[in-house]
Amino acid sequence: MKKRNIIKRAAVACLLSAIGMNMSSCIEQTFPKNSTATAEQIAESPAAMNAMLNAVVGFVNAYNTYGQGYTWDLGYTSYGIIREVMCEDFYIYKSGYDYYNSFGLCRSLADNAEVNSIYYYYYKFLNNVNNLIRIVDLENTTETNRQYVGIAKVYRAMIYMDMARLFEYKKTGIAKLDDEAASNNVYGLTVPIIDENITEADARNNPRVPFYTIYRYILDDLENAETLLADYSRPTKNMPDLTIISALKARFWLELGTRFEKYPNDLTTLNQNVDLGITSDKDCYIKAADCAKQAIAKSGATPLSELEWYGGKDYFTAFNSIQTSAWMWGGIMNKENIHSVWLNLAGHLCTEQTFGVGGISYGAHRTISKALFDQIPDDDWRKVTWIAPEDAGKAPGTQYHTLLSDANFMKLPAYVHLKFKPKEGNMIDSNVGAPIDNLLMRVEEMYFIEAEAIAASQGVSAGVSALENFMKTYRYDSYKCTASTMEDFRKELILQKRIEFWGEGIIYWDYKRLELSVTRGYPGTNCPVGYRMNSLEGYCAPWFNLFFSKFESITNQAIILNPDPSAVVDDWTE
Repeated sequence: MKKRNIIKRAAVACLLSAIGMNMSSCIEQTFPKNSTATAEQIAESPAAMNAMLNAVVGFVNAYNTYGQGYTWDLGYTSYGIIREVMCEDFYIYKSGYDYYNSFGLCRSLADNAEVNSIYYYYYKFLNNVNNLIRIVDLENTTETNRQYVGIAKVYRAMIYMDMARLFEYKKTGIAKLDDEAASNNVYGLTVPIIDENITEADARNNPRVPFYTIYRYILDDLENAETLLADYSRPTKNMPDLTIISALKARFWLELGTRFEKYPNDLTTLNQNVDLGITSDKDCYIKAADCAKQAIAKSGATPLSELEWYGGKDYFTAFNSIQTSAWMWGGIMNKENIHSVWLNLAGHLCTEQTFGVGGISYGAHRTISKALFDQIPDDDWRKVTWIAPEDAGKAPGTQYHTLLSDANFMKLPAYVHLKFKPKEGNMIDSNVGAPIDNLLMRVEEMYFIEAEAIAASQGVSAGVSALENFMKTYRYDSYKCTASTMEDFRKELILQKRIEFWGEGIIYWDYKRLELSVTRGYPGTNCPVGYRMNSLEGYCAPWFNLFFSKFESITNQAIILNPDPSAVVDDWTE
């Protein structure tokens, strides 16, 4: 048996109490008070190990991880909102209540608490994962503990996939930034790897690893998890299983396929350093399509119907419940996760509620961009997710699916959404309406990944057929895709993803992966003044390249920071 680290009960309890997990009581029930528990003793305690697992799974819902009570520090989905405001379709109606404005305004993106908290959230999440993995000796443990490690490795793969994409610097077309990135040799670098065996000395001299190193690390975790979870049947959808591993692999291979399609030299570099079993971008796309197809089949999930999209007859479950058929993975929230009447995810995100700034009491509603709304045909039933300009100020009639009274609905401005609804349709009691579940993945994403990957590996016409099949079956039967080139097909597919996943934090990954421009300023825009930055065509938006955290540069002498993207693009004016 390998030599195991000794872990103090108080230290473990302190770690978990930081995110609201009371593991200390579990350990005190198992071990004498004031004693020291070894790793082996903790691993042999079902109660202690279950607490370790909950510390991982529950971190999706973690509040105040940065320790300052910031209004955006509300868990995984809250950081998805940050990704949304970085793009071009997710605006706020009253900017005075915009608590995600650093990335919306793009003016303070370096030494900023909102920026620092992203890095801190992910590495604190990672710490919980590594603590669980570290404590289990896979060669001498129970099948349950092996499965716990498998679950932890799925989360670790997700964490590193997110972080690699968030922090890797991509060209912006702005010489000041791109030249600095070249001078500092940051191209191709992702994030430092912190595994379960790292020492404090190593952590203080831990450089950002190249893209090929992080890719190998992510794939290793997913493949190890696949072995460990081979016989696992998850009790609830907040636990990842083989379905989620296939889905994460689909995301992974799509990301790699695009990279090597755009930059063939990166594939050469990868194959000179690691072996992922690929020789072309087409290999990656084939794997992406296959994994997406597997995820769809394994999940048993079905895309949201029109009735489910709006939450059913009483609008109780619209984008707020893990029980919805299309949700593959998420975080389960309850009233204990809610920390104030207005400081909660639903308070920011839901229009039809009275307890938060995003609702009818404060009016800081989230709106869709005019440019995107104008491209949604009337045949598409998703269109009434947002209020058309000609219907603003009028009663909803039978067209709009809303919890609001006619009088309150008439107060809503044009383009405001009705997509995310409070839990159980409760607009007033935050204990009931606020704990909306955190959405990590729904099955529709797999259909879009499959369609794009098929187009890239089998030809555009095959991709068109896959996209049309999804849209006609699950969205509206008059849909037609006329694309004949890969470029036009991707434009259409991304248009549909912008509509489908509006507000869910998904589309950022596509914009950065494909290096799509962000356009907020144009004649007739409904984007608030001050937020109307346009990035350059054919390049990554500057603010998509996260700066890192200055705290990391103080504690880790090997870190190289990205260029500061603050205020490098002027606000568009007519």
